[in-house]
Amino acid sequence: MISLELMFFCLVAAGVYLLIISFLLDLVERRLKLTGALPQQLVEKSGVTVTLANFVLEVLFYVVIPTIIYSFFYYLLPFYGVRAGLATALFAFLLGVAPSIMGLSIRVKLPMPYMLYQLFAGLVKLLGCLAIIGYIYTL
Repeated sequence: MISLELMFFCLVAAGVYLLIISFLLDLVERRLKLTGALPQQLVEKSGVTVTLANFVLEVLFYVVIPTIIYSFFYYLLPFYGVRAGLATALFAFLLGVAPSIMGLSIRVKLPMPYMLYQLFAGLVKLLGCLAIIGYIYTL
């Protein structure tokens, strides 16, 4: 049966991880000035509203949806725990994030350091969130 208590703990723990990592990655992005080469018309000015909207979308796609899917497939997976979380994250990254970012970089002239940073940030967020979800389901 699906445990709502485990789902709640996953949402909270992975959400806290995502909040901390997103804050750190935003600091690194500002320090490296990765958006400096982009036209100012394309860059959204940072502020509370933009940061909050971005965080809500990240929580939805990196925490809520993976938690619900993992809770349904938990009993069907041949492996569990952190390994299952990491394998799922790599699978999602290789089939979802990487092709879309690389396809965008071919169609739109965006700086390669910015694109590589976006790939790295997506991988770190996915690996951490899904490892936490997998670990909590072993408890």
